[in-house]
Amino acid sequence: MKKLLTVCLVALFAVAMLALTACRTEDPPAGGGNDTPLVQNNQQETPAAPDQNEPVAPPDAPEGFWPEGLDENGRFIETQTLSVMMWDRNQERLPDIENSGWADYIREVALRDLNLNIEFEIVPRWDWETVTSTLIGASAAPDVTFHFGGLAMTNTFAQMGAVLDLAPLLEQYGFLLPNLYSWFDELVYFNQNPTTGEVFAISSRRTDPFTLRQSVFIREDWLNTLNIAPRTTLQEFEDALVAFRDNADVLLGADADMMIPLMMDGDVGWALGALIESFIPDNITEREWFRYDFDNRRVMHPTTKEAMRVANRWFNMGLIFSEFAYGEAGDLMPGFIREGFVGAQIANWDMPFRAGGDLQIVSMRENVGPEANFISILPFPNDAGNRVMFTFPAADRQIVLPHTTSNPLASLLYIDLMARQDVRDFLAFGIEGVHHEVEANGALRLLPGADQPDNFIFAATNNFDINFVSNGFSLATPEQTINTVALGYVGIEPEAIMAAIRTAESASRVWRNVITRPIEAQEGMTVPLNEFRDTVLQNALGAAEADFDQVWDTMIEQYMAMGGRAIIEERDRAWVETFGNVDNMPGWEGWDN
Repeated sequence: MKKLLTVCLVALFAVAMLALTACRTEDPPAGGGNDTPLVQNNQQETPAAPDQNEPVAPPDAPEGFWPEGLDENGRFIETQTLSVMMWDRNQERLPDIENSGWADYIREVALRDLNLNIEFEIVPRWDWETVTSTLIGASAAPDVTFHFGGLAMTNTFAQMGAVLDLAPLLEQYGFLLPNLYSWFDELVYFNQNPTTGEVFAISSRRTDPFTLRQSVFIREDWLNTLNIAPRTTLQEFEDALVAFRDNADVLLGADADMMIPLMMDGDVGWALGALIESFIPDNITEREWFRYDFDNRRVMHPTTKEAMRVANRWFNMGLIFSEFAYGEAGDLMPGFIREGFVGAQIANWDMPFRAGGDLQIVSMRENVGPEANFISILPFPNDAGNRVMFTFPAADRQIVLPHTTSNPLASLLYIDLMARQDVRDFLAFGIEGVHHEVEANGALRLLPGADQPDNFIFAATNNFDINFVSNGFSLATPEQTINTVALGYVGIEPEAIMAAIRTAESASRVWRNVITRPIEAQEGMTVPLNEFRDTVLQNALGAAEADFDQVWDTMIEQYMAMGGRAIIEERDRAWVETFGNVDNMPGWEGWDN
């Protein structure tokens, strides 16, 4: 499908918002032989996936058990057409992702193994929230759709009648979906309503160590130059930022005026996430967490104000990038980091090691020198002295089937295909000798992106945007997987990756999944509240220090009046209805860190 035109989006968005209002921080293919079909793209021959895990009807299945329209191998007798969402980052070398080698591979395998003709519907990666809500609200979403909005957004779509209940479909067709059940496992019913049994979304899988959320990164070479030990407390971290600011001429020479002690963009809640979460009490209960967990930037938590007060003081001290709130701030970040102007950042646990966007350590070393380096640290102890980062459960994106889906069985079979080991592996690592090479221990080492053919590069790590069933990857054995993770960052020493994993894991806490009845107050409010939340955090961070309390209190009250307060109160009522007047769900044993 062609990329959506802006004028169409504007019109669709208006329709969707009316509908919403009315309802209200990823290996080569296995096997393959001489007779394996090939995908032709850019003079590269891509091995298509071999047949495996073919569905078989139970031996005692009654007549008519096999769905009409399928042959004995679970393949459609007549070709079916299915529209599927695909995210796009508008990567310069991958201008038409729907016509890339990756898309050709998926089409080839889907046509061969399922007799499905796949048409891709392109959604911009960074505007997914607005565009997806627009498409769903306008009954124009592709047959297989996914989003990053969590259960709240899924429930909004469900209350609109815009997505299908998957429970009866899974019960009817489950024997045809061996890969879906094997890969998603407990995530198939992760979102099941405990009262009605409805399942409006399957959660894709986030694999270890990609369940890790954030770390704090600081320039090791700058600490060494100034003879400063790695930072372990909030005050020590602030002192380091001050030292960077005050020694800009030593650290940057003629570029001293470009010094950015702490880099961030307009997504303040994410860019300060580790700081904000360190202010959450160590003994917070599951009930309290659930009460405020509608917003994953933690603006609802009562302690966030004091965390933002610290950040506001840093901003007024000249320690934070002064133009963080400008729309192009995110575009400026890679260049500033690449040129070596940045002293610290709070980001995804592996962000400085990534190659995407030419933003990370490898590029910085090319410009600054081989000693330039970021290391991960834990400088924000909480009120009990523990260093805690609340990380992700295994659940990632929510996969939904819109009510307009013309062939739910085809959609489920496609998801099952995408969950197949060989398909996941190929999308995550591509072609041996082109995208990766195999080490003696079986680990897969990615090759430099510059050496990969145009229109067949990884626009995102392990094809995250395309491989919607997975965030990360899981190979044949745990040993092969972790060894591959350590090799998965071009130009970065495996030891640095393992050190970053150990640092993030040592502080990680994962909350158990809480399922209650749908929260009516949340319906249709994800997009407007998230947009206003970003404005609250930006204004509070950039306010004059003397005005901080007034700005924060006024805007938070507006946020609460918009719907935040109603959501908090109803979430607490739903907790009591489900679990009783208790602090934690049954089986709670506390934290071990």
